[in-house]
Amino acid sequence: MSQTSVKETDTRSTNTSRLNFSDGNHLLHVQALYAWLPADLRDAPLIDWTRFPSSTIAYLTNSVDNSPFAGHIALALICAAGALKGSSLKTAAALLNGLLRRMQQKYDIHSPDELTHQTWQAVVAESGLPPELFSGLKIYKHLTTKHLPDYLDQLTQEQRTQIQPYLLPSLPRRFWQDQVDATAIEEAGKRRRKEKTDVLAPLHHLLVALVRLRKQAVERMHHAYQEARKQVASDDALLPLAFAYQEELVTVNRDARTVSELRLEKRQATLSFLLWDRRSWVLCHQNDYSSTTTYEAKNRLKEFARPQFFLQFLNPVEDLFWFGNLIKYRVHQMAATTLNSDEERRRTQLLQELGLKNGLECRRPGLLSPGKDFSNILSHAMTRSGAVLFEPGSIYRAVLYGAALATIALTNGSRMTELLQISADRFKMHSYEEKKGGQPTGEQRLIRLQLLLPKGKQTEEERKLFLISDGAYALLREIAQLVREAHAGHLPVVSPHVHNTKAEDLKPERYLFQWAATADGKLGALGAVDVTTLLRFLLFGLEFRTKQGEPFAVSVHLLRHVMATVARHEHEVPVEAVAYALHHTPRRTRDGSLTISSATEYYTEESEEKALLAIASFQTDLETWVSSLEVSLPDEQLFSRMDEDLRSVFERWHTLLETALGFCGNTNLCPRGYNRTLCIGCPYLVLDPRKRPVAAHWRTAYATHAEQLEEQGNTVDAHQYQLLVRDLDDHLASMDLLQASIEDGTRTPLFLRLPSALYDEVITNA
Repeated sequence: MSQTSVKETDTRSTNTSRLNFSDGNHLLHVQALYAWLPADLRDAPLIDWTRFPSSTIAYLTNSVDNSPFAGHIALALICAAGALKGSSLKTAAALLNGLLRRMQQKYDIHSPDELTHQTWQAVVAESGLPPELFSGLKIYKHLTTKHLPDYLDQLTQEQRTQIQPYLLPSLPRRFWQDQVDATAIEEAGKRRRKEKTDVLAPLHHLLVALVRLRKQAVERMHHAYQEARKQVASDDALLPLAFAYQEELVTVNRDARTVSELRLEKRQATLSFLLWDRRSWVLCHQNDYSSTTTYEAKNRLKEFARPQFFLQFLNPVEDLFWFGNLIKYRVHQMAATTLNSDEERRRTQLLQELGLKNGLECRRPGLLSPGKDFSNILSHAMTRSGAVLFEPGSIYRAVLYGAALATIALTNGSRMTELLQISADRFKMHSYEEKKGGQPTGEQRLIRLQLLLPKGKQTEEERKLFLISDGAYALLREIAQLVREAHAGHLPVVSPHVHNTKAEDLKPERYLFQWAATADGKLGALGAVDVTTLLRFLLFGLEFRTKQGEPFAVSVHLLRHVMATVARHEHEVPVEAVAYALHHTPRRTRDGSLTISSATEYYTEESEEKALLAIASFQTDLETWVSSLEVSLPDEQLFSRMDEDLRSVFERWHTLLETALGFCGNTNLCPRGYNRTLCIGCPYLVLDPRKRPVAAHWRTAYATHAEQLEEQGNTVDAHQYQLLVRDLDDHLASMDLLQASIEDGTRTPLFLRLPSALYDEVITNA
């Protein structure tokens, strides 16, 4: 597209607020820019305004708008367009505009001539120069001492005269060196980040566990919802359908006075729901709707032609996991116009806790909320009825995506741009031989990696390996499956989000963090705002404060620092391995120690292997600890019931019916037919801790088989074996608990007191 073709278009005033600057129509966006630019600048010498990306044009026309410095900002930025990429250019625009707007408002500055030495001194004296002001001043210096002079050097005197009214003056001579202590300000920023890291680092394991437990809890709710939908699939006369299930609600104790006192607390609750679709709701609440809406619902017309399911929560809202109040007060919507004044105040309070002014909403419909139209329908119904209503599919997807993002950041230290690059096409499998004490063990370790483009890298050749933990991999696989189901069995190729700061370096791929992709793939990928939203939603209810009592929100960058700190200091991962995981290159200091910084001899094949295995070991330790929290151990009541089951069997058959892992507690014919794989997971199985070696053997065998099936691409069968592994883990934990109670004399199980078949005669099947 030539600049001439743009200048020939109509440059009359355009309502840019109605333009979609994400639709890829760059020509239309540049037309809006020309309409906004001062007429004198449209033909500025040696300037090609089409070089501005659409995101920067959107900011200039909508945010800079009619500022007296609009032309000055535009000219300074276009001079830097070659050096700064799209996202950096927009950031520079925001910082420069923020600085000049603040000076305009506070010091009544309306033209460059008024930017005197005294004015600049007043600016730096403000509150010790806060971070955003320092950044604005830094970009001002960069533009006026580097990019504008480079542009001016190419102009004739006549051309300079033409653009002179729109030139920003440089800072006074030696002003930056004498008045701005940049080193101290940057060090203060590092200290603030470290203070937050120090707060979160002791909570690292708890955060990983809480993320996992919250995901599993909402998954159980979503499964119950899907089962309810199956019941009404052929008979919607059953609506509304009531259902309930037992849940173990997990919270963080509120009475903790220090970080070390924080712990996960669990309590049992029966969660009760009603399953509705929109038609059944309208017909049951006809007084809340117009006669036209009711008529359409009765006759399944228009939007009632297909069901739109949702749930009503019947318990106190505090029992709806951690997000009940977010649903009740419509915090997960950008706007909630149907709230009364008391509800609006509560909503504002919750938004403040989240560090937000507007709603906690993802830009992709179907993540967190079901889309604007359906969200408004539910909001209206909640206002009229006072019920707590939500669409569980969008909630579950938000939790799943949030759990994957948080787990990856907490286990491999990925940056925001690296998370958003994770792709189905970028997986690599590496197999290494395990070593102990420097000696090979003969066992192979399979690790999964993503080949991503780190910060500061731009080409395919510069991609680096990022280790993906087993827990994160399982979450990514589930995301991929959901996306495939939503797109007729295939994973769409989508473009990077337009606000992804590495969008210009990346190409369309099958990115995993996507949802509701358009047919052309231009929309679908998540952006940084979506990631932040999902993390805030998933971790809502946790209050983080610095030692000074200042609240702060969790960010991807902060989780990255926490991961590095915990790996280095708690798990004793070598600094070289941490550097490799973060994709920093270590530098050797004068005393011979290594620091995570620029450049050295580090990158050899051997050190890469060591680094990957060291981080993999850290991830495995973390997975083991988190998994230990997921096991549901049987209580004394369950053990007593086992004894009763065995007594019934003995009274009927005069012996105990032995199985591979214990005894059968069923007095009748086996309900499992020919599918009796070790009786794993059978509700009638009574475990015998003496058979623990058998359980451990089959646990290893099934885990290996599941991995082999996965490598072959047979995901369905692999999942079945993974379920067997999970059940065996539960059985092993129960055996250990029972064995401990036998050894300390608190229990003597019935099977130790009654005769049974000889242990050696037990037949085990694969």
